[in-house]
Amino acid sequence: MSKVVIVSNSAGSAAVFRRPLVEAAQASGHLVHVVCGEGQNSDQYIKEMRARGTQVHILPGLESDGLSPTVLLRQASLLGSLIRSLAPDIVHSFTHRANVVAYLTLRGEKKIRFIPNVTGAGRLFENDAGPQTKLKRRALLMLYSAMASRCEVIYFQNETDALEIGGAMDLSSDQLRVTNGSGLSPSSVPSINRHEIARFRDALSLEHGIDPGRRIFLFPARALYSKGVSQFYFAALRYIDLFDDAAFLHAGLTVENSPLGLSEADIMSMSRPNISYIGFRTDLSLIMQAAACIVLPSYYREGTPRALIEGLFQKKPIITTDMPGCRDTVIDGWNGYVVKPRSGHDLLSAFTRFREADGEGMGDNSALMFEKKYHAEKVVSDYLELYESPVISHARKLR
Repeated sequence: MSKVVIVSNSAGSAAVFRRPLVEAAQASGHLVHVVCGEGQNSDQYIKEMRARGTQVHILPGLESDGLSPTVLLRQASLLGSLIRSLAPDIVHSFTHRANVVAYLTLRGEKKIRFIPNVTGAGRLFENDAGPQTKLKRRALLMLYSAMASRCEVIYFQNETDALEIGGAMDLSSDQLRVTNGSGLSPSSVPSINRHEIARFRDALSLEHGIDPGRRIFLFPARALYSKGVSQFYFAALRYIDLFDDAAFLHAGLTVENSPLGLSEADIMSMSRPNISYIGFRTDLSLIMQAAACIVLPSYYREGTPRALIEGLFQKKPIITTDMPGCRDTVIDGWNGYVVKPRSGHDLLSAFTRFREADGEGMGDNSALMFEKKYHAEKVVSDYLELYESPVISHARKLR
């Protein structure tokens, strides 16, 4: 079997999003090493991966944004030293930065198979990008175009990204592949019983004054403007003014000292009775179980949001935006609602529509969608099939 190096931007994404692939590859007899940056709670994530028997190597700064040529080349040099010592058969990278650094590393290593993954187009591809952002986008697309001569295939998490980024690469049709997100393994989600849910609701009552019987709309996201944080609070405030029969929870990191999002002070100033910010949580599965609906009004260029995939698995209706990756998780009116990006009014309309909806039936439909599209087995089996297949030729190109 092959020796595989999986390159991921942060320890958290490696430990959570790449876990199904790492475990399945190891179970199939492949020798797997993970290379990752650091990031939020990195020490804990690295400890967890090593406790599961994963060989982890840290590449400082891989979790950072930006396309500084100096930094990218320095990281490629560091990764190159590691690659030469490990001598892998396959390098499988995830996220823009990891893809670029891996490509720069492997340009002269022709015998190593290279498989990049675009896990989301990101901020550079937002519709209202300014001139500087558009320039960076053009530079990134040029790197992907150059990458086409070296990678065997490239994976995307939605068709829009495959058309836009893959279109710049001039690869054959069988080299552009789309998975439905990163895949979620049910075994990785902790089992929650009704007593734990009841205790959580009691804690909400004590700490935030939320009646344990209220329906909960959960917004599980960092407080970035592009995640729809302003629209969520706008719609929640107006819903409470109109009906006052639900509670709205926001779980995630705030954005301090940055124009990209809201600080904790900003968030707390918008909080009201039954509209509560509960901070960054490691027990998100429990909170999802307590919720009636998962809400992500994102206008960020997502791949396929992990929170929505887990919401589907947890049998929750989904309210999200008509954006790549997000809209793929919902059939409007069947397992949730699709709203206009950046529209607090449209989000409020979805909240009010949900008052009369069959939430349990929508949740059952979400579970069906998870099994059909987002189960880790479906994503991982495609990766493993590629690992064990002959190298795909670069001879045929799309014209």
